[in-house]
Amino acid sequence: MKNIYLIGMMGSGKTSCGRELAKLLSLTFVDLDSEIEKRAGKPISDIFKTEGEPHFRKLERDELAQVAGSADHVVATGGGIVLNPTNCEVMRETGTVIYLRANLNQLWDRVKRNSTRPLLETSDPKESLANLFREREPIYRDIANMVVVTDRKTHQAVARELRDKCLARQA
Repeated sequence: MKNIYLIGMMGSGKTSCGRELAKLLSLTFVDLDSEIEKRAGKPISDIFKTEGEPHFRKLERDELAQVAGSADHVVATGGGIVLNPTNCEVMRETGTVIYLRANLNQLWDRVKRNSTRPLLETSDPKESLANLFREREPIYRDIANMVVVTDRKTHQAVARELRDKCLARQA
């Protein structure tokens, strides 16, 4: 099976739903952010602080290229991976791209207590989230093979929906 790439905003459920989906499909789960942290030997928030977002985006691109070189993965991407057109092309060429969409209020409820989101370390994190959402939403929709709404659903329910859609797509 080709890779399944989960894209979407922070808090959309990419990691929790991806982990569950991988179990349902008997595929390997990869969280790109976790892989970047392992390779860099430090949290993403530290990478942003000490080396900047451009360096993080390079690490992200390199990690995606590594995963894209093989199949049978469910890949939880970082929310900003779509900002690089090359990343979008790699994902489209090597798998199915699924946009996990949640409304802005749901996203805020999910991320507001998490202090490890470097792009929300601003004087108005809710407005920063809204700006990121406005910037990225059209890109997510443009590159996705399908969109799955995660609002008010458990990650298990979303994973079952994803499984069913992926299997139907292969049929």
